Amino acid sequence: MAGAELIGREELAEIQELFSREKVNLYRYGGGNYKTREFEEKFAAWIGVKYAHAVSSGTAAIHCALAGAGIAPGDEVITTAWTFIAPVEAISALGAVPVPVELDETYHLDPLEVEKAITPATKAVVAIPMWASPKMDELSALCRERGLILIEDAAQALGASYKGQKLGTIGSVASFSFDAGKTLHTGEGGIIVTNDKEIYDRAAEFSDHGHMHLPGLPRGKDPRRSKGLNLRLSEVTAAIGLAQLAKIDTILSMSRENKKKIKEAIRHLDNIILRPFSDEAGSQGDTLIFRVRDREAALQFEAHLTEHGFGTKILPEALDWHYAGVWGHLLGEYDRYRGLDLEALWPKTGIMLRSSICLNIPVLMDGETIERVINAIVSGAEKIG
Repeated sequence: MAGAELIGREELAEIQELFSREKVNLYRYGGGNYKTREFEEKFAAWIGVKYAHAVSSGTAAIHCALAGAGIAPGDEVITTAWTFIAPVEAISALGAVPVPVELDETYHLDPLEVEKAITPATKAVVAIPMWASPKMDELSALCRERGLILIEDAAQALGASYKGQKLGTIGSVASFSFDAGKTLHTGEGGIIVTNDKEIYDRAAEFSDHGHMHLPGLPRGKDPRRSKGLNLRLSEVTAAIGLAQLAKIDTILSMSRENKKKIKEAIRHLDNIILRPFSDEAGSQGDTLIFRVRDREAALQFEAHLTEHGFGTKILPEALDWHYAGVWGHLLGEYDRYRGLDLEALWPKTGIMLRSSICLNIPVLMDGETIERVINAIVSGAEKIG
């Protein structure tokens, strides 16, 4: 999947170069090697921001982004009812209140639902572009008008853009992930990006026990102004990230080309509904989503694809990890959700997700594999009638 498919000699060479030096430090705030800083600088330049701060995972990244933005106990944070559970966990861990809202037709935050959910306690909106982009113009304008912080948890969308602007550079701060299912793969890892120095500093401090990293002071003399955790990225992981970042344009172009071939070949099918986009030209290309008649048809379609050697991606196989309607173990801790039928809170989202198919589009697909995927989709559509 994406960068994970291209792990090879380049990543090994970066690690070997790291350990060939006289002194090796496995986190960035010591002396000697600085692969993490090099990775951050190159990532910031590629995406087009002033600051980037690398951390231990995508979950750590959204946690630090929220902390850097000043999210505190009692704050309400609006986000989408369809996301991996991590951002909602991070909101909860900071003592804030997650407020999931319904999707629109693009499978992203519906600006009208966001506006309805705003209260005096609302502090931020977390837009989560699942392999594409929400309606960022409307969300940005709404946040400006209502004095809210716009945060992008773009873990699934590195390389995607909206009207020519890379996702992650539109809000006040953004987070990305580098696990095996993402555009870049470092084993684990994540990064925060922003143009706001105060958010950057506070996010970096939060990731390192509250250390303020003041120049000229030894680490043991470093002051702190708030609490934090140990969410640092190792130099070894950063070394892998450097090699992966050098491949990102190849990863994106190959995924987009493969997706285009598949999508064009199935566009004529009249019993599947391809996901509409707010900006299709900006999607990153590693995922294809379409809807079918209902949940029964989706499960039948999934089984058909499996028989032909192709698994699904999140929908429908991992829905429980990506839908707020089944997170009673987490949302049930809040008075506003306790004892409620969570599925009934987001009925449109539940219906959409339960009748959808999501397919991974690998980077390394030859023509024969692409043809087999197309044939499996076409025959699956015929089977469900």
